[in-house]
Amino acid sequence: MIAKTILDLIGNTPLLKISEQTHGIPRVSLYVKLELFNPWGSVKDRSAWGILKHHLDELPQKTVIESSSGNMAKALHMIALLHGSKLRTITNRIKVSEVKDILTLLGIDIQELPGKSDCFDPNDPNDPFFYIQKELTERESSYLYSDQYRNSANRDIHYETTGQEILNDLGKVDYFFGGLGTTGSTLGIAQRLKESNPEMKTIGIVAKKDDYIPGIRNSDEVLEVGLFQPSFYDELLEVSSHEALEAMMTLVKHEGLLAGPTTGASFHAVLSYLRNHKESFDHDKTAVFIACDRIEWYLSYIKERKPEWFGKTKRFSWKEHAKPLPERIIAITNVSSWIDTHHPLIIDTRQPISYKLGHIPNSLNLPMNTLDDMLSVTNPFCVSHPLLFVCPIGETSILLASYLHKENHLNAYSLEGGITAWKDHGLPLERDL
Repeated sequence: MIAKTILDLIGNTPLLKISEQTHGIPRVSLYVKLELFNPWGSVKDRSAWGILKHHLDELPQKTVIESSSGNMAKALHMIALLHGSKLRTITNRIKVSEVKDILTLLGIDIQELPGKSDCFDPNDPNDPFFYIQKELTERESSYLYSDQYRNSANRDIHYETTGQEILNDLGKVDYFFGGLGTTGSTLGIAQRLKESNPEMKTIGIVAKKDDYIPGIRNSDEVLEVGLFQPSFYDELLEVSSHEALEAMMTLVKHEGLLAGPTTGASFHAVLSYLRNHKESFDHDKTAVFIACDRIEWYLSYIKERKPEWFGKTKRFSWKEHAKPLPERIIAITNVSSWIDTHHPLIIDTRQPISYKLGHIPNSLNLPMNTLDDMLSVTNPFCVSHPLLFVCPIGETSILLASYLHKENHLNAYSLEGGITAWKDHGLPLERDL
C-alpha cells in the first residue's frame, strides 16, 4: 500500500482478538479496535479529521482553537499544519509531562490555565470555554473553533467509519465498551453497531470520583460534556487509576499490546462487567472495546502511581488508608460558632486560583496535591491545635480529616459541604485579587 498523504492512513484500523486465556470468560469472543494504529497514534485522529475536513478551505486564513490536553490537540494541529494553519489550545487539564512535551515540540500554541484538582470543584473558575468564547468574541474572524465537546462531527466520523469497520469485520456485536472523554467516539460507534443489533449493550467507562485517568472524565466531570447522553448507556462503570494500570499491564504482558491507561480502564471494565454477567449467557457473545492510544505518552503518569514497576519504592498514599468518620464533620449550620470557640487552623485544599477568588477568612491554602506530597513524607501539623479542612464539596476533606485523626491523633475536622456549602449559606468570603 502506498499512501499519497498521511491523511489516507486515518482509519481502517485492525481488530485484535484477545485470547480467552487472557480474559478468562467462557463463551465470549473479545476484540479490541486498535485505534493506536492511526498515524498520530490515537482514536482522536479520526475525530479531528471528521471535524476539520469540512473546513479545509478556511484553514489557511484561520487558526484552529480548541480546549484539548493531548491527543485531540495533536491531531488537530497536524491536520492544520498540512493545510497552512496551526492550533491554539486553551486547557486546564494537562497533567502528564510527556503530553505537554509533545504538544510543545509540535509548535502548538498552548494557553495553560491553572490545573484542575483531582477533587471535583463545581465553582472552579478555570473554565477554558469561557476563555475561548472571549477570544471568539474579540477575534472571531481569526479562529476556527473545532468545539470537540459539542460538535456532532466528532460523533459522525465514528458512526460512519469506526463503527462501520467493526461491523464489516464482525457483523453482530453484543457488547460495546467505550471510555467517555468527549464521548463522541463511543456514541458514534455504538449508534452504528446498535442499528445492526438493537439488543446490544453499551457500557460507558469513567474514572472514579477524585481520580484521574488520561483521556476519560471522572464520574462528576462527564456530566459537563455536551455530547454526553446518560440515557444512551446501559450502564456506566467507574474505574480507578490503579485498576486501569493493572489491566493495561495485563494487555502488555499477555497480548503484547502497548496501549495506554485509558485502554487499561476499558479492559478492566470489560472483565468486571462480563464476569458478573457470564452466568446469563445462553449463547456465544461478541464484545468490543477500543485501544485509544499508546503507552509511551504516559510513562511519568505510570511511574508516579506504580514506582515499583520501575524498581523504585512504592510511594505512600494516605487515601488508601482513609475511611470517613462522621464525627469529624463540622455541620455548616454550626461552623461559625465552632470557629469562634475553637480558633482552628483552617486549611483550604483547593487550587490557588479558586482560593484567591473566594475563601474563608483567615484560612491557609494548601492544595491537595501539595498535601499529598507532604503526607507521603511526614505529618506537618501540630497535634494539639484543632484543624478544619475545606475542599470544594466536602468529599475529600472528610477523608483527610478522618485519616489524620485516626492515624496521627490530630484534632482534625472537615467542613460539611465544603466551600460550596459555605457560599450557599451566605457566610463571608475573602478575595485575593
